[in-house]
Amino acid sequence: MTEPIDVIVQSAVLMHLSSPALSGSPSIAYPLVAFTPTPGTAYLDARPILRAEPDQPFLAFDSDVIHRGVFQVDTVAPDGAGEAPAVRLASLVAERFAVGTMIDVSGYRIKVLQVPTIGATIKDAPWIRVPVSVPYYLSS
Repeated sequence: MTEPIDVIVQSAVLMHLSSPALSGSPSIAYPLVAFTPTPGTAYLDARPILRAEPDQPFLAFDSDVIHRGVFQVDTVAPDGAGEAPAVRLASLVAERFAVGTMIDVSGYRIKVLQVPTIGATIKDAPWIRVPVSVPYYLSS
């Protein structure tokens, strides 16, 4: 049985995030999976995919459906050391999903067509978080 597109997308972007390891080999908290961070050690917090409504821009009933969404990863670093460590890690995530990134999986191609957004730092004591939003487009 073929996996649903949403499962294919999530698996593919998580695989791309984790392989090869980013500089410093941070741990990754996967969406809705139990995770206990190591105190004082930065990590990545991958969020559930934010899916946009599918679009079928052509009239034919058998035309391709466009799937878009946002993959969000929070970089999490210990509070008290400033925001630079979390922003550096956020930059590595953004570079991993740079414009032009293409991930081929199960007959589909996931494309990053826009620059990932590095959001404002959020204090979440004893951590700080910097969200990275990666917009994607899926085609067959």
